Amino acid sequence: MNSKTAIRIVLLVVLVPSVLGGCSLFKSKSAWDQAAETRPLEVPPDLQAPVTRNELVVPEAGRAGASAGTGRVASGPTGIDGLHVKDNVANTWQRVGTALERAAVGSVASRDEAGHTYTLSVESKRTRDEGGFFKRLFTRKKVETITEQVNIGVSSDGEGSRVSVSGPSASVQRVVALLRERLG
Repeated sequence: MNSKTAIRIVLLVVLVPSVLGGCSLFKSKSAWDQAAETRPLEVPPDLQAPVTRNELVVPEAGRAGASAGTGRVASGPTGIDGLHVKDNVANTWQRVGTALERAAVGSVASRDEAGHTYTLSVESKRTRDEGGFFKRLFTRKKVETITEQVNIGVSSDGEGSRVSVSGPSASVQRVVALLRERLG
């Protein structure tokens, strides 16, 4: 064994443990690292009461104020919308039924000729992102199919009739767009 090899072995024996042990010298000793978990916050009893004001009440479809000329009823969180048709209620109800059956928007779950209403089951696909930035970058988005109920009613409105559509807003927009296209 020559002297260079012996020096290398001695240096490795001395330096390797000191380098590996030196990692603990770089640890942070801040208050952040030594923080302990505290007990959860208590919510005062007066903040747990349900809201009793009428700020978030959705108006009924027949009582909502229509804006002049547009044929739209004030839109709420459930997506209430309407359409004016220059035809009587019975004919408009028949035309709405025909339009719903021919379109690929959803399937008619129920119909009430006496009340001039339809209940439509609308399927929509939504994507969901899960995880952090890198997980979303390298994985596929999850697509889920959701079935939502949309209620359609026909009522008299002056010289014609009004078609009111209510339900989840995305589905309502699809149904109203279809009815505007088909009923004119």
